[in-house]
Amino acid sequence: MKILLVSFNAKYIHSSLALRLIEGYCSDYKEYLEVLELTINHEMHEIIKQLYNKQPDVLGLSCYIWNMDLIEELLPILTKVLPNTKIVLGGPEVSYNSEALFERLPIDLVIENEGEETWYEYLKHLIDGDIVLEEIKGIVYRNEKGEVVRNQARALMDLANLPFVYDDLSGLEHKIIYYEASRGCPFNCQYCLSSIEKGVRFMPLERVLNELQYFLDKRVKQIKFVDRTFNTRKAFARSIWQYVIEHDNGYTNFHFEIAAELLDDACLEVLKDARPGLIQFEIGVQSTNMDVLTVIDRKMPFEDIKEIALKIKALGNIHQHLDLIAGLPYEDYVSFRHSFNDVISLRPEQFQLGFLKLLKGSGLRKNAEKYGIVYSPKAPYEVLYTNELSFKELLILHGIEEMVERYYNSERFKHTLEYLYTLFNSPFDFYEALAHYWEANDYDKIPHKKAAYYTLLVPFAKDIEGVNLDLLKELIRFDWYLHEMVKEVPEELMTLDQAPYREQANAIIRDDEYMIEHLGVSAKWTSRQRLRRMHMEWFSYNVYKNNAKLEEPSPVLFDYTEQKTHFRPIKL
Repeated sequence: MKILLVSFNAKYIHSSLALRLIEGYCSDYKEYLEVLELTINHEMHEIIKQLYNKQPDVLGLSCYIWNMDLIEELLPILTKVLPNTKIVLGGPEVSYNSEALFERLPIDLVIENEGEETWYEYLKHLIDGDIVLEEIKGIVYRNEKGEVVRNQARALMDLANLPFVYDDLSGLEHKIIYYEASRGCPFNCQYCLSSIEKGVRFMPLERVLNELQYFLDKRVKQIKFVDRTFNTRKAFARSIWQYVIEHDNGYTNFHFEIAAELLDDACLEVLKDARPGLIQFEIGVQSTNMDVLTVIDRKMPFEDIKEIALKIKALGNIHQHLDLIAGLPYEDYVSFRHSFNDVISLRPEQFQLGFLKLLKGSGLRKNAEKYGIVYSPKAPYEVLYTNELSFKELLILHGIEEMVERYYNSERFKHTLEYLYTLFNSPFDFYEALAHYWEANDYDKIPHKKAAYYTLLVPFAKDIEGVNLDLLKELIRFDWYLHEMVKEVPEELMTLDQAPYREQANAIIRDDEYMIEHLGVSAKWTSRQRLRRMHMEWFSYNVYKNNAKLEEPSPVLFDYTEQKTHFRPIKL
């Protein structure tokens, strides 16, 4: 018998922890099991071809909001070309109202909620035949009479019984590795499925530390913890942070989703010693409107989050990713604008604008009519409009989200953006105007090269009251050179003819004594290498400090000899 477990990941760089855990937990039956990871970007014909060639007796599909549409399109075709294959669905997208799935999909069985123990018993039923379907907890299935039967729910498992699934890292060299140290969440957020499960379960700390050491030894690029609130148990989180800091290999990065209000001074004291780039935090702010936070059962005042976020920022070594959700009850356009400006005022490294998804089983989905939330009937069940926020306004927010992603989250326009913000009443108003400009010119309908994101800011800004276009162009050039060693920038960004300065620039870069002793450039670089890996540009404004007009043009040296670009103002 051949059992094939399949995931359709959102991107190639993603990997399926869930299927690896099932495969590892069911190791007694490993000779019968195979895991196949595809993406939602595969062509349907290619997907069917791969599954058909495997000729499985049982096909298990991992179902999430991002792949359910594909699975529903796939199943009617698949059952025609593999008519004798049993179809089993599992995952959060099919763990609620499962009986209804049998009315519209050609499936044999659904595994609800945690799948490790249930899959083990199901394989025992299929292969050994010493357990009947009626005895397997946590499944919904169609019996021999054609009736849909729901068995008793399965109790949550002890996480100590989970296998370690990364003994073999082959095939994961260019993918994110997901890891979990706990399941459950202490909060009751009504937009989230974690609110359904009560309590939080933890892996044994010593085991977690041993497994993290394995990743450090293997020099894995990034470990992304999937724990819903990693710092639920402060001492547990603190011990893990302390360990990765003390055993840092100088390469691996760890990503944690945390609750800001649970981050105390003891944790901050530990975190202050982390290498920059070792740890990054994702913090769900969701809204800064207390009426909104109250109705979604996430009553955390923004001022408290702000205090913690600024303390983290003051450490100077932790990458922060802050989230907002558009479409929550009681949040209108004006309120969301206020939430946006509150969060961006903290200048997080990443600022994520998400849109409410009415997940199956969530409190907001159950109360959608009460709150006037209208959402798409198809996964991912995204909000279309609410009592407070129209469809037109949500379309505008989608445009703003795209601009934030392209400009703010790229981290390539820091100095330019700070100046542009000053020309508007708030950062939100800037992104709103920029999104409107892109849509009015149909720029949102075509792909762009990297250079276009720089050059298009000039025609966008030219009619803004009070704009200094020469300063803007210099800021754009400065940001561009900070992130990329370009031979020359487009003519429309030039404010000074750089040609008269080239001979002087080359002479300075060739000067060993000046570069090494005065500027601190490493002596390992020869003058010829420096000429290839450095660039000097003259500016009329103090673009790196206060944007003041200079008495005469002054050069800035951009040094690309290290992994991160450095700039040095040159005093002639």
